[in-house]
Amino acid sequence: MGFWQNVEDECEYLGITRKELAEKAGFSVHTISNGIKRDGMPAADLALRISKVLNVPLEKLLGLKDSGKTSAIIESENQKKDKQLFSNYLPLVKKINQLEEESKKAVFTIIEKLK
Repeated sequence: MGFWQNVEDECEYLGITRKELAEKAGFSVHTISNGIKRDGMPAADLALRISKVLNVPLEKLLGLKDSGKTSAIIESENQKKDKQLFSNYLPLVKKINQLEEESKKAVFTIIEKLK
């Protein structure tokens, strides 16, 4: 995967939009759209700002998997499963987040009783 696809995956995992990423990293959303369209590499300073906002090592966004130094960024099987699980339920979580507090409490109470 390329840099921008890795950025997209991390944004989805974290539940943030391109616009939110752009605002937090201090650049325009147009920059992301162009990067994705061209599948190009951003300037080093921009890539570093993105990695800091996403709280992931730059090596991970670059797709580097060399010996030793970046082994910590290679996802374990459990992390991949968690990421997929999160991705599956993100739309539901977003809907729950839009509920009024009283309704949220009711939903959480129901979920707790399912355990």
